[in-house]
Amino acid sequence: MKQPADQLDGTNLPSRKQKKRKKEEYARSHLPFRPCYSTMSPLSIDQHHASPHKHHTSARKVRTRSMTKVSPIQINAAGDDDGLVNKPHTDSFHNIEIDVHDTMQIEDSLHELRLRRLQELRQLIYILPMAKANLQAQDDDLFSLKEKVQEFLASEREVMLILGDSGAGKSTFNGHLEHQLWTDYNQGGSIPLYINLPTIDDPAHDLIEKQLQYHDFSNDQIQEMKQHRKFILICDGYDESQLTINIHTTNHLNQPGHWRSKAVISCRSQYLGQDYRSQFLPQPVDQDQSTWSDLFQEAAIAPFSKEQIEEYVTRYVPLEPRPWVTKDYMRMLTTISNLMDLVKNPFLLTLALEALPSIADGRQDLSTVKVTRVQLYDKFVAHWLRVNKRRLESNALSVDDRIVFDQLLDAGFISMGIDYAMRLARAIFERQDGNPVVRYNHLRDHDTWKAEFFGVDPLARLLQESCPLTRTGNQFLFLHRSMLEYFFSLVVYNPVRTDDDFTTQLETPSSTAHSFDPSNPLFLRNLLTEPSIIQFLCDRVKLDSNFNQQLLSVVNLSKTDTAVSTTTAATNAITILVRADFSFNNADLQGIKIPGADLTGGQFDYALFQGADLTGVNLSRSWLRMVDLSGAQMDGVQFGELPYLELDSGVHACAYSADGTMLAMGVDIFGFSVRIYDTSSWTRTCSFTAPEEVHTTAFSADVTKAVFGGEDGSVRLWDCASGQEMFSMEGHSDNVKSVAFSPCGKRIASSSEDKTVRVWDSQTGESLFVLEGHTDQVWDVKFSPSGERLVSGGSDDTIRFWSSTTGEPGVVLNCSLGEVYSLAFSPDGEWIASGHVMGGLQLWHAVSGEPGPVLQGHIGGVTGIAFSPDSRWIASSSMDETIRLWDVSTGTPINELSSHKNFVFDAVFSPNGLQIASGGYDGRVRLWDVKAILTSSVEQMDQVGAVGKTVYSSNGQYILTADTFQTVKQWNSLTGASRPLSTELPESLSVKSVSYSLNGSPTVVATQDKSIQLWELHAKGPKTILESSRTVEYVTMSPCCRWIVSVDWNNTVTLWDLTSTQQMHVLMENGGPTHESTRCLAFSATGHQLAVGTWSGTIWIFDPQSKRLITSKKSKYWIFDAMSFSPDDQQLAIGTEDGLIYLWSLQSKERAIKLRGHTEKVTCIAYSSCSEWITSGSQDKTVRLWRRQGPPGVAGSWSCVSTVRGYFDEVLDIAWNPTVPMEFVTGCMDESVRVWRVSSDGEDVLVKLLWGTNLAVLHADGLVLKGTMGLGSTEQKLLVQRGAIDDSLTERDEQDDDCASSEGDESDDEE
Repeated sequence: MKQPADQLDGTNLPSRKQKKRKKEEYARSHLPFRPCYSTMSPLSIDQHHASPHKHHTSARKVRTRSMTKVSPIQINAAGDDDGLVNKPHTDSFHNIEIDVHDTMQIEDSLHELRLRRLQELRQLIYILPMAKANLQAQDDDLFSLKEKVQEFLASEREVMLILGDSGAGKSTFNGHLEHQLWTDYNQGGSIPLYINLPTIDDPAHDLIEKQLQYHDFSNDQIQEMKQHRKFILICDGYDESQLTINIHTTNHLNQPGHWRSKAVISCRSQYLGQDYRSQFLPQPVDQDQSTWSDLFQEAAIAPFSKEQIEEYVTRYVPLEPRPWVTKDYMRMLTTISNLMDLVKNPFLLTLALEALPSIADGRQDLSTVKVTRVQLYDKFVAHWLRVNKRRLESNALSVDDRIVFDQLLDAGFISMGIDYAMRLARAIFERQDGNPVVRYNHLRDHDTWKAEFFGVDPLARLLQESCPLTRTGNQFLFLHRSMLEYFFSLVVYNPVRTDDDFTTQLETPSSTAHSFDPSNPLFLRNLLTEPSIIQFLCDRVKLDSNFNQQLLSVVNLSKTDTAVSTTTAATNAITILVRADFSFNNADLQGIKIPGADLTGGQFDYALFQGADLTGVNLSRSWLRMVDLSGAQMDGVQFGELPYLELDSGVHACAYSADGTMLAMGVDIFGFSVRIYDTSSWTRTCSFTAPEEVHTTAFSADVTKAVFGGEDGSVRLWDCASGQEMFSMEGHSDNVKSVAFSPCGKRIASSSEDKTVRVWDSQTGESLFVLEGHTDQVWDVKFSPSGERLVSGGSDDTIRFWSSTTGEPGVVLNCSLGEVYSLAFSPDGEWIASGHVMGGLQLWHAVSGEPGPVLQGHIGGVTGIAFSPDSRWIASSSMDETIRLWDVSTGTPINELSSHKNFVFDAVFSPNGLQIASGGYDGRVRLWDVKAILTSSVEQMDQVGAVGKTVYSSNGQYILTADTFQTVKQWNSLTGASRPLSTELPESLSVKSVSYSLNGSPTVVATQDKSIQLWELHAKGPKTILESSRTVEYVTMSPCCRWIVSVDWNNTVTLWDLTSTQQMHVLMENGGPTHESTRCLAFSATGHQLAVGTWSGTIWIFDPQSKRLITSKKSKYWIFDAMSFSPDDQQLAIGTEDGLIYLWSLQSKERAIKLRGHTEKVTCIAYSSCSEWITSGSQDKTVRLWRRQGPPGVAGSWSCVSTVRGYFDEVLDIAWNPTVPMEFVTGCMDESVRVWRVSSDGEDVLVKLLWGTNLAVLHADGLVLKGTMGLGSTEQKLLVQRGAIDDSLTERDEQDDDCASSEGDESDDEE
């Protein structure tokens, strides 16, 4: 039991005063929200603390009463007062006789607590938060968190977990929840009890008792309440207490003889691991009646919407004198690039509103400013310290305090305050392992480390009172957990500060670079367990190249320094760099020691890792193309994936044996083949082929028998061990669509196009029942887990239940989603899932037949459904070539798996639930690691759609791209950093072309109905609007920015002269004389020629200046998709649908040169500025680099010198850098932007990745594994499948068709 605070202080107050003082301290210490920043102006803050006319004693009293220095703002908000009703005797507990006298004493104490808490729980601003069902749910599927908690309190569930990012408003919501519960409290009802978990010693045991003792309840009262009352626990800060145990279980809540309660527990989402629910699931009292899903619920607080942000600002402005009104704040928030994304976090919104005036001060164009999270904290802390500095300047200080304050001013008040907070943050992590609450009692702690920060020394006291800390009785903590983490990140790296913290990312290393001190936490602590600190440091990397260089030096230091501390530092450093999107392409990392580093999503193109210590490193979704891992130590390396099984043909069915030791699959090849694999080694143990054409198969639980449904209506049973047919079951009159074994294996069910379901005896083949009722073909049939029921679904849009023992029909469910393709029962018998023809899934309550959640996401028919063994997840396969994982309790999508290349027919969970096997028409069985799937969300550098347009600026420093989402982005061509654009285009526009104007301004040509709009993105609106008479389909702008050519829906080609918007000329009316559809357009580099290509293979070359036709060319073999002029305008490259490239000389009659190599249509072509190189992109997911064998201007041959693989969809556009030789950029359907550098040493040509976006897929093409140590056979097989070179190989055989050469086109029929 805790000692009273007064006894610890050594005072001798009367007990009544002790009690009063203790409650006052509690009132300050147990506010159920993290105090955020003040709504006060600097003037009101000064007035709040002390008047300059007060003498020193009065000033100290004021500080003692309000040690927060600045009145806290409550960031999430007060809305309506409709309550979370707390009524007596509404819970479902046994009636118990209660002593009236004891009850009244307890109620008196509760009444006193209620009044105190209602007074303390005052919130200036409260915005009702929205939430989603869990962390994986989509942000657009939201509900009111308050209403969801109301539902929880009215239900039989016992635990509700509230998740959210740091600063999302969890604690603020908890405060509002407690306020409502106390407001609605009635005598005898459930008692709300807020518990700040970090303040409780050992919350794993006697949690409620300790909190009630703190509230001065006697032991007798506590025991009385334990026996007769129910509590609503509001447990705040699970992550801050650094718990990893289940406090509901360890406190035996709701177990016989223990406390009866519901618990609302809040926790930061970053703190949780993969299977976090096990830390919160209640233990059912009755194992037969309840499961975890009956007792547990969760919600994840969603980011603020724009409407919520504006509502917050509207309430914020009137609280104190402000420099701006609401519309000014909103204009700043929307103008500064990416700031609106940051302030969707309520705490960051609070910081931003205070920092905005200083950010905007003196700036003319805020659209080019990019603010990061760490910069907001920088600004906020400096502002906080300046305000408190003014407060102390205006206060009446004692002589000693004045001397110390003057010394602080001389030393730099702000820097001294930051230094104090940094030292305190370091001490909290080193002395308390990051527990944010510091308890200090002077008599007890004056000779401990705590006295340095909270002692009576004037220096410590003035700094403590001026820093962003709160005092709660004898407890001290930072305003918010993220503040502690921010200051600790400064301990790792504290940049040199300037007045302007919002400069763009430094392009070159700082001249003040220095090495880290060995005592730096980077060397002493594993920072991978502190994701928020890592995030602050990642932001710092993007702002400060000096920090970047220091981290790189630490990584390189590990090559020669074998000290454990250096290894720890290198692991931290490379993790920070990778998370900051730093590219290690072409890096020399030989011999580095980074055990346990998280390199998820990292880019390591052509990197050298020879001899490196990569023990336990996470390389999930990393780009490892041409990486050399020779001799690397790779024990425990994680890739997040498993190798696939390559089969002969389409896989129609998969099934694990009950013990998980075997995986069987049905393969459609020359009849129907069955393959059975040992899952420990993935070696084939059995194989046989059924003679008839088979459409469906199923396996018995022990995989000893297989049943097939045939096209002829037969159902055949085979013995898997012998590969022999046991017997055939005849009865269906049409194709059998589905077969299923009963759980006991004694019965078989089949469904057919003949509209019936049949049940068979698997021992004899006898037909037991013919189940009729469907009015169309029956696609699927399944047994319930008990085997007593059957469920079937078909094209008549119904699901029908049957008794499997009597054949009696049961409930019929009508499906609003259309035809039923697939069905599944959950193992716990609670749910049925149905998959439908248009891609939807529907959950149904298996007992009542009531519809549950609808799961939307697939865009093709759902071919297979499987529940995980614990009934928590659903895996679905689809004709859209994907597998999706869903949360059963909420119906929300978890992840999409898209490695199959054709229809996916089946997906099944392994019996232990750790893997999913999926089979598809591409002939592969994919094996998925469920834990990796659950945690596989990787933040991309910049999210874009399919990138269809790319162009370099004239100086080569920037790249402009446009995607299918009509998003235009500008990138630094060297680093890949996204650069803000001044103008946001209206959503109604359709972007057709991007370029840079002659003055270097990013320019977009877009269409809207019949108008063509030219936007210079550094301006605030369209510069030019061209009106067409018809809807415009295609638009291209000339490189010289003078001409625009458009094609309308009627195939009229119009040329526009931008020197005069009135100048327009129709080059081809309605498709020209032959009425051909226009397929592509291309201007020459000088703008002196325009090529128009048609669907029939005709190319028209026009002179834009004279508007006359220069020449034309027609080929009956050319169906082309891409064209590009050579830099000298002498040659036109043409890419065709059959994968060929033709080089047509515009100055001679020679036949076109034909380049062979691509296997599918060529989608884009570009010449290098020197005319020596051509790059081509294709639907075959490659880029080919072609090199001229003769000098420019001389007809000669071309050869393909390199093929760039690793694209995940067709390449849409290519552009060469006009100033940096041998560099080009590609845009791809896979949503990636990639910049490549070409190096040539004689005959050897290498194409290396400089940087890329959205590459977070494991890619290992050309990776060298020779001599690696500790790499498991499974992981080695995975890498080889991804293109790695096996140990037995010494060099990669890349000859295939890369040496394809050019040839004269002798067969081309030209006109």
